Amino acid sequence: MKSKFLLSVIFLMPYFVSAQSVGKNGFYKDVFMDSGIKLYDRITLAAVDSLNLSMEVFLAKKNDGNDTLMQHRCFAGWEQDLNGALLYPDGAPRFRVLYVNGGLAGSHGRSLGEEGREAIRKYIAAGGSYLGTCAGAFVASSGYIDAEDNYSPNKNYLGIWPGRVRDTYLQDKYLTMYMEEDCPLLKYNDFGGDRKVEGIYHLNGPYAALEPQDSVPAGTLPLLRVDYDTIPPVGPSIDNQVTCWAYKANEKAGTVISMASHPEDITTGERLHLMEAFLLYAMDNTGAPQVKGELVPGQEREMNKSTEDGEPLYTKIGDRQYHHFTVDVPKRAKKLIITLEGAYGVDLSLAANPESLAFLKDAFIKDESDGSSKTIMLKKPQQGKWYISVFCETAPDVEFGENGFVYTGRTDVLNGVPYKIKVELKANIR
Repeated sequence: MKSKFLLSVIFLMPYFVSAQSVGKNGFYKDVFMDSGIKLYDRITLAAVDSLNLSMEVFLAKKNDGNDTLMQHRCFAGWEQDLNGALLYPDGAPRFRVLYVNGGLAGSHGRSLGEEGREAIRKYIAAGGSYLGTCAGAFVASSGYIDAEDNYSPNKNYLGIWPGRVRDTYLQDKYLTMYMEEDCPLLKYNDFGGDRKVEGIYHLNGPYAALEPQDSVPAGTLPLLRVDYDTIPPVGPSIDNQVTCWAYKANEKAGTVISMASHPEDITTGERLHLMEAFLLYAMDNTGAPQVKGELVPGQEREMNKSTEDGEPLYTKIGDRQYHHFTVDVPKRAKKLIITLEGAYGVDLSLAANPESLAFLKDAFIKDESDGSSKTIMLKKPQQGKWYISVFCETAPDVEFGENGFVYTGRTDVLNGVPYKIKVELKANIR
């Protein structure tokens, strides 16, 4: 049975200002857009187009039982893809950024179910970044504080920013927002030199509850404040309140960006540049890649476990994913030999680098030839720690379906490709 629940929008990339390169950076694609149940049924994103990023979308237009089934498969997984679209077989993030649209936050969170919500939490904890606008900002929080200062935790929210939000009580407004001098978004655009963006559409979005300070999660970073005060006020004044903020729990986790308003539809000018900056900042601040382990010379390491085995250090590799290993090379080593044996009909690449992760784009030595059997030999390798990587070139084909993309072809790689890797060291005898 084929899954008919996602749309693939793929662009070639002539340039990119992020620290990583698209295609072989350890992620299947750049952006996954959630246009799911009770969210806007958007299938394109202007900033993705302008940055020439790759994207896939879950789309729910009917909000019926079929959409519910397909959304559950998308996020929680099913037999074709046990981890769901966001995660690799070993639980690593499959996309660099998850973008969640505006709409009805609580209703969408409820429609995800606990399995879907937990999959998103795992995605963030494993290093994937998140961007949510309006409802996407609400649902990222742990709950909200009402006008009477009563806090209501929401079990249908994600809690990936474990702080609280307040309602702005503003509908159909256009806001001006400003950045402080040290705002990290200024790395990507100077916004005309005044650090302001005008005319951002606002429809009931939240702002961050940053008082009292001891209730604010460590790692929270204000990005934008609103330059606006209603006269007479509609609800509490939100002048100078934080309407966009970022959060990173630790080095391994991805970055969560919450934005109260709606810059996402604009195709030109500073509002487009703002959305671009959000995506670039999120992609530049994914979690640090994790090393599977140290290879012991002479001992073959078999990567053949499945998702349900719960052994990520020995789990099979996914589509366009990297697995990283290390090996300590002693002084006076004569040769370092690395061998890779994988499943028939799959393309696996092998690379090695001294002192830093072996991404193919800048590896000291690599083999990207067709097939899954590889041998790399280094004569008189540099003493110290070497990083070795395996990269899975094989990915499924993608077609268009009712709810978005449909995976065809090599769908088996969604649940991982097994392989064996071994290192041997030949030392000089004195």
